[in-house]
Amino acid sequence: MQYEHENVEFAENRSRGHVHPAVLSLGLHFHEFSISGGNARCIAMLDAFKKVILDYTTPLGTSLQRHLTQHISKQVDFLSNMRSLSASMKSAIRKLKSVISGLSIDTPDEDAKASIYVAIETYIEASITLADTAIVSIAINEKKIKDGDVVLTYARSSVVLKLLHEAHDQGIKFSVVVADGRPKLEGKEMLKQLVRAGIKCTYTLTSALPFTIKDVTKVFLGASCVLSNGDVMARVGTSVVAMTAYNAKIPIIVLCEKYKFSETVRLDSFVWNEIDQKAAMSQLHPATVRWRDIEQLRLLNLFYDMTPAKFITLIICESGQIPSNAVLIIMRDYNDLETKVTLQA
Repeated sequence: MQYEHENVEFAENRSRGHVHPAVLSLGLHFHEFSISGGNARCIAMLDAFKKVILDYTTPLGTSLQRHLTQHISKQVDFLSNMRSLSASMKSAIRKLKSVISGLSIDTPDEDAKASIYVAIETYIEASITLADTAIVSIAINEKKIKDGDVVLTYARSSVVLKLLHEAHDQGIKFSVVVADGRPKLEGKEMLKQLVRAGIKCTYTLTSALPFTIKDVTKVFLGASCVLSNGDVMARVGTSVVAMTAYNAKIPIIVLCEKYKFSETVRLDSFVWNEIDQKAAMSQLHPATVRWRDIEQLRLLNLFYDMTPAKFITLIICESGQIPSNAVLIIMRDYNDLETKVTLQA
């Protein structure tokens, strides 16, 4: 038994007639990993849902509030079959369904669709765009990057990239060590964008991290999800970076939007994870190119790992900087605010 994704043709055939073309195209992009990153995937999904809303017509004998929720669920099912949904996507889907179910049954369909469309745009702006701006502003104002700092980051995080660009634009003199891990080597894209901006960089693999970390003063990491116990789920290899920095007594700062906070608790990376493409692993060494012919060989390419809260010095979200053990408090306040906004709408 190999660790395989669902067959693409099977997923397409099973959903035929129920999935909007924009969602179908997006699902194929997700399956091929041509769109990756929690924020990028969430925005792409919501943009596709906007097209679904615009093209939607309520069938006779039912209401928009009831049927549209079911219609959205079919789109979500297809996307989840193509690739597991991220915590950020699940949060956005819950919000979208709450907006739909909260509409008055007397609201004309066109007005309801317009309200949902605006709600999606508002969610993207508030939960992602403005949240990232606030996180960067907090980190800069709290002087998390100073002259002479050597900043270590891992793979590619969009919010970490924004912070480093902003610090450079403000004239702070610092350098960056970009750590990376096989097989995806996402840090190469991070490196290109930093060098293009004129930031002095060093590139290293996680295997060489114990030798390159001696000059590092701070570590900035992105996250796919922050759990209620403060553990951080992020791209596989993140925990190695965090533990190496922790042993070297270097502060580790995680940048994460609140909509990625989750009430879920996972004790390790095997209770739940996502299987990445094995083709990338099989190309790393000539001996593994024909790995399917080796009966005893199984390739497992996990996408995420879990970094325990004790290794995290600080988490910066749009509400401010918090210790990792305060995540649950922030989540309760955020959920209460979301409930009030939904009821008022």
